[in-house]
Amino acid sequence: MRSRTLGGLITIGLVSLFLISSPGCVRLAANLVNAIQGNEQPAEYNGFEKKRVAIVCATDKGLSSDASAALLTGYVHMLLNKNIKEIELVRAEEVQRWLDAYGTIESDYVQIGKGVKADQVLAIDLAGMKIKDGATLYRGQCDITVTVFDIADEGAIVFKKQFPEFSFPKMGGPTTSDTTDAKFRNMFLTVVAAKVSGLFYPVDPTAEYALDATANSF
Repeated sequence: MRSRTLGGLITIGLVSLFLISSPGCVRLAANLVNAIQGNEQPAEYNGFEKKRVAIVCATDKGLSSDASAALLTGYVHMLLNKNIKEIELVRAEEVQRWLDAYGTIESDYVQIGKGVKADQVLAIDLAGMKIKDGATLYRGQCDITVTVFDIADEGAIVFKKQFPEFSFPKMGGPTTSDTTDAKFRNMFLTVVAAKVSGLFYPVDPTAEYALDATANSF
């Protein structure tokens, strides 16, 4: 079995940080890439292999082309494509074209899945997302609900997981003098993507703590 530690996953997610050039952030990137490697825990749901899967992300703005939703969808797409064998992922542009053409009521994921001819839909709902804790401290927070719909089985829910009050980092965080809203938002969404994607393939459960410890290294 291929090693799929969070350190390797974050390497992909770091594409979101390509604008960062300060020495402190270079150190952060190095820490992320070299995050703890340990024993892997199995996937909580392993039904994506040999399936055509559509990823749909909704925020408080609904099912839209919201920038945060688009970024998160892209990061999850990359991680699943890298770490799950024989998965066919519906391109985000195809999902968006269907929404633009036909529209949909909020959270009508089954109709979206049928529209793009998906076998299953991975729905990610982010509620109450914010990236600051007070005026000067960056700390990402949101409620995450992850649901998998089996379109071939009349849209039955085959997996569901919630992360209420998910936060990164758990304590502390960089200040507004250390980074910018855009850079920290990208970093937070990368962490959310790793959390969500890690439900569907083996990951190192200890690496999240190592990642959290690097959050002040901007």
